[in-house]
Amino acid sequence: MLKVAPHSAPIEDVIRAMHVNLGVGLTEKEAREKILRFGENSIKRSTRFRMLKIVFAQLASPLVFILLIAGGATIFLEEYLDSIVISVALLVNVVVGTFQEGRASKVFEALANSQEQTATLLRDRNKVVIPAKEVVPGDIVYLEGGKAVPADLRLIEAENLSINESALTGEWIATPKEITESPVKAPINEQKNMAWKGTIVSEGFGSGIVVATGLYTQIGQIASDTEEIREQSTPLQKSVSHLARFLMIAIGVATISILVLGLSRGEPLSEMILIAIAVAVAAMPTGLPAAVTVVLAVAMESILKKGGLVKNLLAAETLGSTTVILTDKTGTLTEGKMSLAGLYTARSITAHDNSIDHTDNRELLTAAILVSDAFFEKKEEGVIVHGRPIEKAIVSAGLEAGISQIDLFAHGYERKDFLQFESKRRFSASLNTYKEERRLFFSGSPELLLDLSDHCYVAGASRKLDNDTREEFLSVQRAESAQGHRFTAVAYRLERSDRVPDDVRSNAYPKGLVFLGLLSFSDQIRPDVSKQIQDAKNAGMRVVMVTGDHPETAYSIASEVGIAKEGDTPITGRDVEDMEDDELFDAVHSNTIFSRMLPKQKLRLARVLRSRGDVVSMTGDGVNDAPALVSADIGIAVGSGTDVAKEAADLIILKNTFSTITAAIKEGRRAVDNLRKIVAYLLSTSFSEIIVIGGALAVGAPLPLLPSQILWANLIEEGLMTFPFAFEPAQRDVMTRPPNKKVHGKSASLVLTSEIRKIMIIVTAITGVILLGLFFWMRSIGTPIEEIRTVMFVALSLDSIFFALSFKNLSEPLWKINILNNKWLFGALSVSIALLMIAITFPPLKTLLSLSTLTGFEVMLLIGLGLTNLVTIEVAKHLVRKN
Repeated sequence: MLKVAPHSAPIEDVIRAMHVNLGVGLTEKEAREKILRFGENSIKRSTRFRMLKIVFAQLASPLVFILLIAGGATIFLEEYLDSIVISVALLVNVVVGTFQEGRASKVFEALANSQEQTATLLRDRNKVVIPAKEVVPGDIVYLEGGKAVPADLRLIEAENLSINESALTGEWIATPKEITESPVKAPINEQKNMAWKGTIVSEGFGSGIVVATGLYTQIGQIASDTEEIREQSTPLQKSVSHLARFLMIAIGVATISILVLGLSRGEPLSEMILIAIAVAVAAMPTGLPAAVTVVLAVAMESILKKGGLVKNLLAAETLGSTTVILTDKTGTLTEGKMSLAGLYTARSITAHDNSIDHTDNRELLTAAILVSDAFFEKKEEGVIVHGRPIEKAIVSAGLEAGISQIDLFAHGYERKDFLQFESKRRFSASLNTYKEERRLFFSGSPELLLDLSDHCYVAGASRKLDNDTREEFLSVQRAESAQGHRFTAVAYRLERSDRVPDDVRSNAYPKGLVFLGLLSFSDQIRPDVSKQIQDAKNAGMRVVMVTGDHPETAYSIASEVGIAKEGDTPITGRDVEDMEDDELFDAVHSNTIFSRMLPKQKLRLARVLRSRGDVVSMTGDGVNDAPALVSADIGIAVGSGTDVAKEAADLIILKNTFSTITAAIKEGRRAVDNLRKIVAYLLSTSFSEIIVIGGALAVGAPLPLLPSQILWANLIEEGLMTFPFAFEPAQRDVMTRPPNKKVHGKSASLVLTSEIRKIMIIVTAITGVILLGLFFWMRSIGTPIEEIRTVMFVALSLDSIFFALSFKNLSEPLWKINILNNKWLFGALSVSIALLMIAITFPPLKTLLSLSTLTGFEVMLLIGLGLTNLVTIEVAKHLVRKN
């Protein structure tokens, strides 16, 4: 895109080569021409052979691999009927799996697209925000702390600018940036005047000229070289893969043992291979791969619809295991839409007038607009203000009062320099011309700026700030904070230079300020948050507010939403600094409000709780919240937060509401519950078959079931019944049972809990013994083997139907379960019964499966057997619940 090396060329040469006008930026016409020429600023995944890859992925499954071996063996032995059935089983498994993988891929694409990044840049002399994919070479892009770099930039401005380039270089420590030229052969991690696409601004602000977009960027070239972006499996998928590999090994050992045992007894090799195939097919839950994919797709899609982007499914289940939620206030408990509620200067407090009409109040608002980093742009739908909530409220109030930041900058209040707000500094600063002076305006913590001020503004002049006036400001803040209002303060001092002084930049607190006044803001509590917090408490979690707000504000909101209980006293960040770890742990379990908390204090709080066994979820939105989000078991970033916070988080709540957290908890528990039902259902039916076949072989009896019959029962009957479990509604106790603290254990335990294992053992043992007893009884009365196999085939098929009804809910008895609340299960039940009827009545299928006609007595016997097994499962569930 650029003939000169941008990092080594003087900035003037880069400006000239890119045809950039620094004061205007690109026009919309130029931008449209360039996007047609260079394409979108995105790195798209290749879709070539995607369907073929998904098909091969299905064939690579350990469970499908066993079917492939079985199919090859039956062809070798010229058992073509079994080969046909196995081939049909393979085809159905691959088709279902491919369909569901495609469905899941669409969900995951929606997850990625839901977090579309934006870029702030200069177009036609105006500062605008556009989708990052529309950025083109020659654009002038503004950078600020917490935002992602949208394209490769040659920096033209860098104020305390550091960029985390770990996505490109692997180095986590942020790189300080400057605008001077770098050596020609400098590697990218030493090109200090460049900002790379996909990296994240850690602090400071700056601007740069776009020199490369899309595949022409450094990260785009890497993507082109590797050509393929591999999708990662979620921990839940890994858990099931572990289970599949375990089953494969166990089945391999069992089949080889049976083969060796039979050959040692002098049995024919061909017959023993068929028996080994039967055992392998009986034990293998062929419907498991497709079922897991369905569970994942349904759960991720459901959470996304509720406004949550979960980076991996296990994060939602870990949320369900949370014992403490550390939640911020603004944007999570409240709507995050700040509006200016009042202006308070020394003179207006005395006059009891907090409106914009008061002369001093108007001066206060003007100063607040000058120091704000928010900005607005005019669009067809109206004026849109961009920035942090409080800054947006300030600029919006100014526009309503006829005070525009752009007009101020252009008419005597030009901004010379700017220092961005940082949590550890607790203020931002703007150096502006002010009539014949230069004033350095400060906006930030009221307590801090009051402490740093020795004068206050009164009627266009400054006067000594006495204790009475200081107390009046504090009194106003306390009174309004008790009503849930939030405050910021504005102060200033005179300067002579054109830059913010180094002592201010180095976080040394400036002295001798003139205190202009206080601005109060209101933020409405979300209407559903009280219920959601109560739901979290009912689920066994403790909810604690951790905020940077004033103690009175925090207490007011916490009380209203149900976090605070009577007698709670807000603990401040200063209190936390004076506490030992044991004291802090005790404090968080006896108090529910932490106010005036700095990010490093939030980090310590999370670490102390985790070190003592709590499972911690924490919300955050700022750059400096990232370490705390990483330190927590679950980091939760709000959708309006910084890219740094989102990168560090496990769950992103797109609608900035606490209800998304509880919805993700519920959906995560539901997904794992449903997967447990599927695994319990499949393994119980499969292991029952193992007992029947193994018991018959142990006494030298013929096979109770043929491989083709086992495949039909496993795939057609069981397979149809497992799929609907993914759509099972959440159980009634899903948000009332205590959290499971075992979140750091082996992944397999996520599925095979002790309760599931107990139910499987009881059901498998009793059902297997009943079926084996039926087999031996029918042999003892001289029933032909073809007829016995038909009865055993129908018995297993009926078991799979009755099992599905009981496994629909593992914590409640069948008579308390609403059987009709899952239309997919009801439909699968109907189809499964219909297919069973076809199998035992349709002559060609009867021949294929080697089935005979059932007598009336056998039909009644089978119905009774099915009901007996249904009672068996209910007894097993009752025993497990009782224990």
